[in-house]
Amino acid sequence: MIEISDEQKAQELISSFICSKDHDVEMFLKHKAVSFEKSGKSRTFFIFDEDAESFNVLAYYTLALQVLKVPSSFSNREVKKLDGFSAKIRGERITAVPAILIGQVGKNDLYQESLTGFKLMQYCLSTLFDGQAHLGGRVVMLECKDIPYLIDFYKQFGFIKLERDCQEDELVQLIKTLREDELIEKTELQQ
Repeated sequence: MIEISDEQKAQELISSFICSKDHDVEMFLKHKAVSFEKSGKSRTFFIFDEDAESFNVLAYYTLALQVLKVPSSFSNREVKKLDGFSAKIRGERITAVPAILIGQVGKNDLYQESLTGFKLMQYCLSTLFDGQAHLGGRVVMLECKDIPYLIDFYKQFGFIKLERDCQEDELVQLIKTLREDELIEKTELQQ
């Protein structure tokens, strides 16, 4: 009898994932997600239809820890808002803050109608808040192509575009600073 490893099972599941809107999303899942998982670099979460007869990946998202480099154009007030406490440490201006990265978000073309992008993002943020309740953190970031409908989509969830100099094909960064009431509400729910 041949035993199939968890990694082989994962590869079988993701082999049928197709994302024609963004091939980078598809390629990450098929070629990097498992190794990133094994090395502890990120965690990938699958959304599937529990009522279906077979296990089909409807969508996925990947979360990781990251360092957000604070743009030099930020005022001390903006830096303090990101940090949550101060704009300086030992008299030096803060130039980076820890962040929770939404690394990849993608829907499977084969099941496009089964899940809205809005619902996918709700799942993603729910998982993110669960982790944040245990570990802390107040800044959430993501990178996406500079496409107006994508940026507008993420703005619905409180993300703002970081204004910085970008090359033509470079991804733009969006951030969401969690408010104190969001942090407290979610923490209270965990108890």
